[in-house]
Amino acid sequence: MPQTKPVLQVNDLVIAFDEVVVAGVSFDVFPGKTTAIVGESGSGKTVTSTAIMGLLPSSGRVVSGEVRGVNGEVWIDADGAPRTPMGRDISMVFQDPMSSLNPSMKVGKQVAEPLQIHLGMSKMEARKKVIELFKEVELPEPETSIDKYPHELSGGQKQRVMIAMALACNPKILVADEPTTALDVTVQATVLQLLRRLQKERNLGILFITHDLDVVRDIADFIVVMRKGEVVEKGDCPEVLDSPENAYTKELIASRPQRVGKEVEVKDDVISEGRDLVLKYAVKQNLFGKVVSEFVAVNRVNLKIRNGERVGLVGESGCGKSTLGRLMLGLESPTEGVVFWKGEELDLGDRQGMKAFRRGAQPVFQDPFSALNPRMTIGNALSEAIGMSADGSKLTRAAKTKIAGELLEEVGLMASDLSRYPGAFSGGMRQRIVLARALAVKPELLILDESVAALDLRIQAQILTLLSDIQKKRSLAYLFISHDLGVIHSVCDRILVMKDGEIVEEGSANTIFNSPSNSYTKHLLASRPGMGKLTV
Repeated sequence: MPQTKPVLQVNDLVIAFDEVVVAGVSFDVFPGKTTAIVGESGSGKTVTSTAIMGLLPSSGRVVSGEVRGVNGEVWIDADGAPRTPMGRDISMVFQDPMSSLNPSMKVGKQVAEPLQIHLGMSKMEARKKVIELFKEVELPEPETSIDKYPHELSGGQKQRVMIAMALACNPKILVADEPTTALDVTVQATVLQLLRRLQKERNLGILFITHDLDVVRDIADFIVVMRKGEVVEKGDCPEVLDSPENAYTKELIASRPQRVGKEVEVKDDVISEGRDLVLKYAVKQNLFGKVVSEFVAVNRVNLKIRNGERVGLVGESGCGKSTLGRLMLGLESPTEGVVFWKGEELDLGDRQGMKAFRRGAQPVFQDPFSALNPRMTIGNALSEAIGMSADGSKLTRAAKTKIAGELLEEVGLMASDLSRYPGAFSGGMRQRIVLARALAVKPELLILDESVAALDLRIQAQILTLLSDIQKKRSLAYLFISHDLGVIHSVCDRILVMKDGEIVEEGSANTIFNSPSNSYTKHLLASRPGMGKLTV
């Protein structure tokens, strides 16, 4: 640890709701250095940061321990109300900038608010300062961006606005809670580089909270590993990551996406094909309703998926990969081009034909929380799907329940879970249930859209292994859509790289990752976290 005095000290902090959730956590944050807290969901890392900020909900309390601030003064303890000087000495950047920003308020006004409240600036002074801050965080066209609403900015731009807001009153400490988790690799790399530069220029002490060990390796000086509310290991970042002592730390490091299984044998018959697919959206119409401006989401894309093949589709947000997935599922009608299923043209107007197609091609979406009806038991949700299979209408209720139990066991859960509701399960368990529901209709193709993006590394590894096992057992074809190159490499045999609605490169996983030919593919690969310590 450095000889300088810490700007933040957390000493034996114990936090409880109905029961203790954080037990005796201690660590320091130093000026110009980054301390990272890592751990899975439920480890207590976010609760710890919330308590430091004095933002614990009324149901939570600090039982013992203390948090000391910039000059050693007590900010948080068990005896009194929180005294954390939020916005002045310490600020926070949250994971999801869309839910952190007011959608009905221009971003410039939102950043100006703390300047006017805490520093007493006039409207004009605050506006001038906001433009300076936007330039500092490298927001494009700051003079015009200041008058935009959050929905007019991309995810990375919104996160830059949040960083500008956090830095507005010159804090000494920045708490960053999963600030890059929802961002693509290229955007993530630029935001991490930005944080590193701002830290150096302002001598900021950063408390960085994440579950991504590759990001930690890039940005952190010190690391604190948490599990079930306790610190299981801490120390210098390279030392802990390269020579971990705790079994849980070793398990976390081993959970990073790795190649799952060998390349599968692919049959020659094409199960699903998109030929010259184009999808355009009207952006602007004149007074007579004529379209005068269009946005091309998918542009002349050709895609073939063979029986039993594992195909990966990778690209940044907005490149059109999810839209292409929806076209292949018959959820969108192409402006031009045709989708074929088993050699026959897909007719969205043919109800009987579409019913059979939807049994054959099933989606697994990103968010398992919104994919399940919270008022329906797991047994009922699965039985409903089983009833839609080819012979489902002939099955009795007892037979459906039996099959539902077998499906849960196939995805690594227990048949006894059938009577429970979605709220009783974790994110990883819910994704297993969503997968079981997709398998209930005996599909031949699964289209998985960012289906492990919301999960921790260890849970992610388990789901990827499960998907590989099920694919072999059922001879399924996969179209795996993701912006995570590590995930795509671990489960796919053939990969397509998409940019601005077009496929820019296609090849085997080995070719794409080891000898890419397209400059954009090379840029994506170079942007992956964990490629080396970020410098400015």
